[in-house]
Amino acid sequence: MSSEVKANKLSPATGTDVTLGDASDTFTLPASATIQVASSGEIDIASGATLDVNGTIDLTGATKTGFPGNTPSWNVTLSGDFSCTTGSYHKVQFDTEVWDTDSAYDSTTNYRFTVPVGEGGKYLVTGGVRWPTSTSKSYYLEFWKNGAAHDFGARRYYSTGAAPVFTNTAILDLDASDYCEMYVVQGSGGTVSLDASNAYFSGFKLAGV
Repeated sequence: MSSEVKANKLSPATGTDVTLGDASDTFTLPASATIQVASSGEIDIASGATLDVNGTIDLTGATKTGFPGNTPSWNVTLSGDFSCTTGSYHKVQFDTEVWDTDSAYDSTTNYRFTVPVGEGGKYLVTGGVRWPTSTSKSYYLEFWKNGAAHDFGARRYYSTGAAPVFTNTAILDLDASDYCEMYVVQGSGGTVSLDASNAYFSGFKLAGV
């Protein structure tokens, strides 16, 4: 048996809610039909429930809240050239914050990013430096986690006169209170300086991972 109910308004009885159908029932919205929610109204999806969307969600003009963001994030640079003696690892002392969303980078004492409480996860970390024009020198750029070398993605031996530019990118698993830093080492036999205008250290938490 089928029937059609037409009414201008459906209201619940006093002290009750309106229930549509029973468990496992399906309600179909015909093509081109619209459910319109008035200003300040909402559709509440209960905890544990699933909103299954196979079509397109159009958020044009919408205010989007509650979505995971790629924060904490930071980007730091050098205020001046950074001197490095030969054969030793040097933590690059990035002392100028371009941004630091959670005030988690220490630009005055330890020169490192420390994961805030509740923000553990996978982080994309990247950095770069330019060494002075030189010949026959080996160069390294590494990310360190909790005081130990963690990523060895940029190690080269240069034998040309070009000023080598090094970049390195890694994904690090970081828990709350873990910290990461950027280290370099060069094997020139003397002291050289990083070009401040080409040095950076940055990263952000990968949302939804």
